[in-house]
Amino acid sequence: MSPPDHGPGVRIPPPVMVAGLLAVAWLLRQAVPVPIGPPLPGLGALVIFGALALIGWAVAVMVRAGVDPRPDKPDAAMVEAGPFRFSRNPIYLGFLLAVAGFALRWGDLWAWIALAASHLVLDRLVVAKEEAYLATRFGPAYDAYRGRVRRWV
Repeated sequence: MSPPDHGPGVRIPPPVMVAGLLAVAWLLRQAVPVPIGPPLPGLGALVIFGALALIGWAVAVMVRAGVDPRPDKPDAAMVEAGPFRFSRNPIYLGFLLAVAGFALRWGDLWAWIALAASHLVLDRLVVAKEEAYLATRFGPAYDAYRGRVRRWV
């Protein structure tokens, strides 16, 4: 009998991680602003809208496939449709795009630092665990998918 499948072992939800880093950037921007360019609120809003659309598309594809999008749950199936044809992590890519949208809106260094920190946190604490889990869970099928589709874009 095999041990129960507890998923990839991601305990803190990735949106909480990213929102926390963005909140710290916002607080630092209020306390010690470091403007590095003009705020571009229109472009930033457009990027945020695109990010939310990508996230929504990816979640919808996962739900239709019977997969819970939460990374603390086991995967019932491997999803390769929709945005997963172009990126192995379209939801996390959407999170990064959303942070970039805020960076554009604010024109401040702190948001760009939050973007870099978000990428590092997602890549090391979430994606690495998920990829190890998926490789174990789906074996050669996941290896083939990983060979066809890039991690981010």
